[in-house]
Amino acid sequence: MSRILGNDHVHAVKIATIISSYLRSLLNNHDLLMLKSSYSMNNNHGRAFHIEITDPSTPITTMPPPIDVHFFRIAMNSGKIIMNIVREFPLGALNSIAEIFNEKSRDELLDELKVKNQDLEMSYHNLKKAKDDNARMESELSVGRNIQMSMLPKNFLKNDYVSLFADLIPAREVGGDFYDFQLINGNYLYIVVGDVSDKGVPAALLMAMTKSLLKSAAITELSTAKIITHVNNQIVSENKNNMFVTIFLGMLDLKSGELTYTNAGHNPSIVIKENGITKLTERHGPIVGAIRGLSYKEKTIQLSPNDVIFAYTDGVTEARNGHKEFYTDEKLDEFCRNVEIDSVKGLVEKTIESVREFEDGHEQADDITVMCVKYKDTMPPTFEKRIGKSLNDKILITNELNQFIEQNNIPEIVGQKVQIILDELLSNMVKYAFDKVRQPDIKIKIIQEDNQLRIKISDNGIEFNPFILETPNTQLPLEEREQGGLGVHIVKSLANEYVYERSQDRNEITLIKTFTD
Repeated sequence: MSRILGNDHVHAVKIATIISSYLRSLLNNHDLLMLKSSYSMNNNHGRAFHIEITDPSTPITTMPPPIDVHFFRIAMNSGKIIMNIVREFPLGALNSIAEIFNEKSRDELLDELKVKNQDLEMSYHNLKKAKDDNARMESELSVGRNIQMSMLPKNFLKNDYVSLFADLIPAREVGGDFYDFQLINGNYLYIVVGDVSDKGVPAALLMAMTKSLLKSAAITELSTAKIITHVNNQIVSENKNNMFVTIFLGMLDLKSGELTYTNAGHNPSIVIKENGITKLTERHGPIVGAIRGLSYKEKTIQLSPNDVIFAYTDGVTEARNGHKEFYTDEKLDEFCRNVEIDSVKGLVEKTIESVREFEDGHEQADDITVMCVKYKDTMPPTFEKRIGKSLNDKILITNELNQFIEQNNIPEIVGQKVQIILDELLSNMVKYAFDKVRQPDIKIKIIQEDNQLRIKISDNGIEFNPFILETPNTQLPLEEREQGGLGVHIVKSLANEYVYERSQDRNEITLIKTFTD
């Protein structure tokens, strides 16, 4: 259109956009428009161009825009729109007349730009919201990860009878994996590996609650079935987010090598033996936290020296590589059959390395947890307790020590003498050792060795060797005797051997009490 209107490009474009916008408004108001055009010739150039626009069914009533220039006129006449251009133009430019109905006016371009700006603002808002949501999610995952990792014990067990090591590799989106272990009364090793169904902070909080409930129950109950039955009912009552937990819980009797365990919807643990593997495939109940009132079961097996308990979560067997292939139970079984075990720590590390090699750089989708426990040899009956300086602690020691004496068939007279020894030494410590100590700490360990008891008592009190006290003269009347020393004298007379040493800022007393005087 602008090429027909003339060489004044700016002026011509302005008129063309106005006419284009007007013609589009006509098209919006009329179902059918007819265009009739004619022109006069002058040496292969157009001299005058006449356009007539009509609606065959109804007159056009939309007034044309007011344009008044010497070479262009537009007007309404009897329901028709008449346009006249009086100017020379190339005949080839007539083809451009069709573009009138396809060109966008300046107003239309502005409207379209406004819509695009609105779309852009909406896209920016959605992107910012997504970033904020991602930031909140990352923050939640970070909190969940911190809760999860802070709850894991790192002081791994290693002695002449058993060794234990575990590791948890968290995924970017934190799951609810956990593990735990603890010596119970010095004679049982409590172990657990679990997996909460959800992710983030809710999963981490349920993990923390489950872990605490299990350990609390295990302190007073040795039956794995009763422990999980009790914890299941407690979790159901607090499970507002409808999550659940899978659990493998074991209680290893270090005196006999018997492993009692309960599998609640968890992956089957493996016992690696010197001549192969045994899979603990039996499940003793469903997932924990879903249904109240379930009664879980348990099973007891006998371990041999050097057997290794291999417990894990599904982050191992469900690890995937770039081809979306899973690591699988079969691959883990084959790994356990062929792996060379130099230590439980090395076994855990080799397991994780095997999974990493299989993933081959593919992003880890779930937490990976592995716990390995090596049963080395039968442990002699052992009593262990850690107390402060309160009277209630001393009473608790008396009751628990009586149970230990009865369970291990220790002669009653020997038990009575050991109770007297402990009572005298603990009373002496409480009275004199902790004047300037903010947190008194007393450790007691009694080991049954053949026909004798080895008693070890240590405290973090001020340095003091009670055995250097002079033996009181019991022949003197009470009013003439020097104060102190009588209790220590009784201890010396009851124990077969006794020795004191100061080690690492602690008083250490070791006594031997034989079953036969």
